[in-house]
Amino acid sequence: MRHKILVAGFLFCAELLAFPALPCAASGSQKARVAYAAFTGGYAPIWIAAEERLDRKHGLELEVIYGGRISPGLLLQSGEVQYAIQAGFGTVQSYASGRKDSAIIASFANTTGLSIYSKPQIAKSADLRGKIIAAGGPGNLTATLVRYVLRSKLGLDPTRDVKIVRFGEQPDILPALEKGIVDAAILATPPRLLARKMGFRELLDFDEMGILIPYVGVTTLKANVKTSPDTTVKLIATLIDAIHLFKTDREKSLLVMKKYLRGVNEEMLGETYGYFSTRTQKLPYPSVEAIKNALDMLADESPQARNVDPREIADLSFVKQAEGGRSR
Repeated sequence: MRHKILVAGFLFCAELLAFPALPCAASGSQKARVAYAAFTGGYAPIWIAAEERLDRKHGLELEVIYGGRISPGLLLQSGEVQYAIQAGFGTVQSYASGRKDSAIIASFANTTGLSIYSKPQIAKSADLRGKIIAAGGPGNLTATLVRYVLRSKLGLDPTRDVKIVRFGEQPDILPALEKGIVDAAILATPPRLLARKMGFRELLDFDEMGILIPYVGVTTLKANVKTSPDTTVKLIATLIDAIHLFKTDREKSLLVMKKYLRGVNEEMLGETYGYFSTRTQKLPYPSVEAIKNALDMLADESPQARNVDPREIADLSFVKQAEGGRSR
């Protein structure tokens, strides 16, 4: 019962927090509207930037909103926001499909904190044959990653040997496993920590498998950065400050995370902080290697991905400028 209450609380937070964060008002500042994609620990730097009003130092007025059921990428394309904090893997997917108007300008981390958890009676990953696996909704990177791992690591055909069912947000996936709707699920952090507490079996840890991809970071339209390069540098500088606070001030970071990750108990909150604070890059340079890995994963589904130069997708110049500004 206690675990069910925690799950309910976690679900509630996703709906309750689907509202804009308070804008960090500063007279005469440049404005930037940013949408973020999910309630997992990887998004802590943008929450910290908003809650601690770190933008003011850089002459920026930052408005941070949760994308909700609408992808931040779609909000970006529509012009509703200028920047999207989301999985860079999605940007790589768009690029591979031929839409080359976006770029990854920062990456918080290149490890995912994702695991596949199953019912306790499934003893090993090979036993996933014939089973139903839950993944994220359309456009979510988890379904692609599950297919890649099944095919390349386990020798299973993701179209014949298993059934992959798409659910919505991460908070929707764990209840499907709990209720027995699915046999296994790919879970982010902290939901995977809760799954462990509930007695489900961790079959695969993507980090232990050495899977590196552009996980949470900043994507924008190339046209946006051409129009507002100074605003973009200020945003990155703000995020670098947020990352520094995240990595060095555990107490303050936990207070911010607790506000956004409601329904997560203190123990799991601490574990989530420990995971992401150590894996978040001090300077959020996009990783060309991680982008190349993502393209390789996509190649079976989208053969044109083999022809994409990963350096076209990554723009390192804004982190470099922000870093230079800090050193002066």
